[in-house]
Amino acid sequence: MIELKNVTFSYSGQGDGGLKNFSLSVRSGECILLCGRSGCGKTTVTRLVNGLIPHFFIGELTGSVMVNGMEVARTPLYRTAEKIGSVFQNPRTQFFNVDTDSEIAFGLKTRHFLRRSCAVG
Repeated sequence: MIELKNVTFSYSGQGDGGLKNFSLSVRSGECILLCGRSGCGKTTVTRLVNGLIPHFFIGELTGSVMVNGMEVARTPLYRTAEKIGSVFQNPRTQFFNVDTDSEIAFGLKTRHFLRRSCAVG
């Protein structure tokens, strides 16, 4: 389940942009489509759900973002990534390897490395 409640986010250094008082609920098994004009907040919503906001993209965030009972802002990225991911519009800019087997192995190796790094740090 994905739940955004009264989320407002503005990117650091940018007055306008982001989202204002946005709410969304996606139940288990539902499939949704985010569509709209450029700059309307589609990418910001996906960054909120996958944890890149607030862990990677800095700004002013209010409201709550929950994924499978986890509060995304308080959950380490490696934990969020166990449950949710994003696919870019152009897959060639996303993948690290040229074949499927190597791509899957890369994800598993990275997951193992992140778990060990976070446990040590």
